[in-house]
Amino acid sequence: MLRYFLTIVQEGSITGAAEYLSISQPSLSRQIKDLEEHLGHKLFDRGSRTITLTPAGELLRDRAREIVLMADRAEAELTSMDKPINGNVYIGAGETEAVRFLARAAECMLQQYPQIKFHIFSGNGQAVTDQLE
Repeated sequence: MLRYFLTIVQEGSITGAAEYLSISQPSLSRQIKDLEEHLGHKLFDRGSRTITLTPAGELLRDRAREIVLMADRAEAELTSMDKPINGNVYIGAGETEAVRFLARAAECMLQQYPQIKFHIFSGNGQAVTDQLE
């Protein structure tokens, strides 16, 4: 329901959102009406060709974005739980004591995630840039 609400906000109209979502406009209108009744607040001011958020709608828009983002993040984390973390990590650093710190940090990461491959380059700015490219 929140994704539908956000799509209406994004599209600027219920008709446009219904087309984007591939659902009927009356169905989407009914769902938004049900949401407004459930929350006890009008979310949109509907004009002849425009739709604008009420203050309650603005609040819901902000919270809905946060909720949807968190739900997407949780889904991604759950989906990747059974997949090992792997890949290449390229790091460029100047020739300072920081390179030793990076090497120790990479060693610690490898103990936890042995499928990761670190590539650490050190040198002056141009040399590091060339290596990373």
